[in-house]
Amino acid sequence: RNDLATADALADDDILGGRNFSVEMETGTGKTYVYLRTIHELHRAYGWKKFVIVVPSVPIREGVTQSLESMTEHFAAIYGKVPLDHWIYDSGQVSRLRQFALSNQLQVLVMNIQAFVAKSVAVVHQESDFMQGRRPIEFIQQSQPVVIMDEPQNMESEKSREAIASLHPLVTLRYSATHRNVHNLVYR
Repeated sequence: RNDLATADALADDDILGGRNFSVEMETGTGKTYVYLRTIHELHRAYGWKKFVIVVPSVPIREGVTQSLESMTEHFAAIYGKVPLDHWIYDSGQVSRLRQFALSNQLQVLVMNIQAFVAKSVAVVHQESDFMQGRRPIEFIQQSQPVVIMDEPQNMESEKSREAIASLHPLVTLRYSATHRNVHNLVYR
């Protein structure tokens, strides 16, 4: 339907693996809306409840958060009043990651790539007394979230790719108008 060639097998990334999919949409065409709706569709179709949206900058993070808040009623009209908990990762509140992992409702965590890319300094990678000696990232990992990358071309370094892989995603969906590396293109 979108004039994309079908593949016989998934392309594999040496760090991220093969469950990475690219969605190519022009700037200003509603990428944020599309991936927020995708979250609801995946929840409705498969019951998936854990989603991490990874962004390259604070302004994009703030835009995503505004969209989540302003579209609540719109998505409720389409999907019903599905309880959805969304929040921005804050290194001062890592104990909220336990809620992310254990909650039985739809969870959307918005994170800057900088929050977990440097293992030596990122709080999310450090053992914590508040987390019973566990590293906060372990709570994300155990939930095997669907990772949504907004503007992935800004997160293509080896360290960034390793950071994304460290989340143990079930699948990674990459939304951009200007992909540097296309991974199993599903929409253009």
